[in-house]
Amino acid sequence: MVMGEQGSEEPLNDHMGNMNQSGVPDGPTSESLELMESIIQRLQPADRHDIREMISFRGLVSGALASMTAVFWWISVDKGGSSLGDADIPISLIGEFTFREISIIIPVLALMATFIMSVGRETGNAILNNIGGILIVIIMFYILEPLGNAIIGPEIEMQVAIFASGRLVAMAIMVGMATTFFWDAILLQWVRSTMMNMGVDLFPSTTIQDNPIVNEEGSPPLG
Repeated sequence: MVMGEQGSEEPLNDHMGNMNQSGVPDGPTSESLELMESIIQRLQPADRHDIREMISFRGLVSGALASMTAVFWWISVDKGGSSLGDADIPISLIGEFTFREISIIIPVLALMATFIMSVGRETGNAILNNIGGILIVIIMFYILEPLGNAIIGPEIEMQVAIFASGRLVAMAIMVGMATTFFWDAILLQWVRSTMMNMGVDLFPSTTIQDNPIVNEEGSPPLG
């Protein structure tokens, strides 16, 4: 009976050991560690608590910039476009869009370009960076097109062109910054959750010795 009980307990213990081992999460891969180190080196958080504060700050700034862009478009294009001469701006050569349509396309392109280039930078993907560069050239063309029309042809006044290009630049910058802050917050949140779940600490532990060095007898060294 004792022999049989021991034999029945051994498979049970082995099974429980396998269950415990399967329940422990595997450590991060070398690619994940390299990506986390790259994010920490670029954003320079002091410790885990600083990461949490940076996530909160970047999320707040991203939301504020996104809402500012929407309000700016509503005031300067939707409500004030007629007084600023938007109807006099010629149709775009690429896509034959009106200025109102371009004012919506520019923020979308800025969001896409910023996001694609951010992903390409973190992953080291040259193709994504190439696509981001193409989108930037298209954005610059739409922004400078009103100024080019004012310089080349008499269809639009220079003041109207300056106001048009200035509004497009402002929206592109605000959307680009909002996307950058939001993406950084997502990356920091991923780094923090990975370190907590996988038990990884990428911050070196430093100990500060406030007390003076003592000698073998326990008394501080003489000057």
